[in-house]
Amino acid sequence: MAEKACLKCNLITFEDQCPLCNSKTTTNWTGLIVILDPDNSKLAQELNIEVPGRYALKVRE
Repeated sequence: MAEKACLKCNLITFEDQCPLCNSKTTTNWTGLIVILDPDNSKLAQELNIEVPGRYALKVRE
């Protein structure tokens, strides 16, 4: 089973619908960033990530 990324928040998951924002997911994504502590991460702030997890850097439908 391929990992998918959310079209709205870029969270990586195996589900067809994002568990964070309930948007549709796609297998067409590239790049990966892991955020462990979004409150103290400048990258997370720059990317508007508020929840720890694995995120795609680029997502296409």
